[in-house]
Amino acid sequence: MNVLVTGANGQLGNSIRKIAAGYPAFHFFFTDIPEVDITDSVSVEELVRANCIEAIINCAAYTAVDKAEDDVEKCRRLNALGAGNIAACAKSISARLIHISTDYVFNGEGDRPYTEDDITAPIGIYGQTKRDGELAVLENNPSSFLIRTAWLYGRHGNNFVHTMLRLMNERDEVKVVNDQR
Repeated sequence: MNVLVTGANGQLGNSIRKIAAGYPAFHFFFTDIPEVDITDSVSVEELVRANCIEAIINCAAYTAVDKAEDDVEKCRRLNALGAGNIAACAKSISARLIHISTDYVFNGEGDRPYTEDDITAPIGIYGQTKRDGELAVLENNPSSFLIRTAWLYGRHGNNFVHTMLRLMNERDEVKVVNDQR
């Protein structure tokens, strides 16, 4: 099976790349900017058709949450338009799609873990564009799988665990929020 992984240079894409060798029945194609521009539907279609892709894992996203407030158009193009393009392409060739999203599609005011049926209510540009991406994915390819995650942890990349380890080496005391579930 030929599997395309978009956003392959990000934390999740890199992690998938590292474990892919353990799955010889799958032939993985890893891509990121500049190899393919997911905001260009023709570019996505050409890549997918040229490689006979049968499944797509969309890890591509604009993930700089704070910067998104100042870079709205780029964030919207990657998180909403790009996700929709990938979903439409997957549907056109009957490929399975796994789209990675975030808990930022919610407002964070819940007092219990969210479920897939909870109403989305993003409060920032990043969350709004990821929610719009989810809607575009489901509109263009209703059989897609959406995965929402709160944090990514891994050996590589900028993540909470690495930040805490670095801060513990730099400071006598580290303060973090304790009001999030």
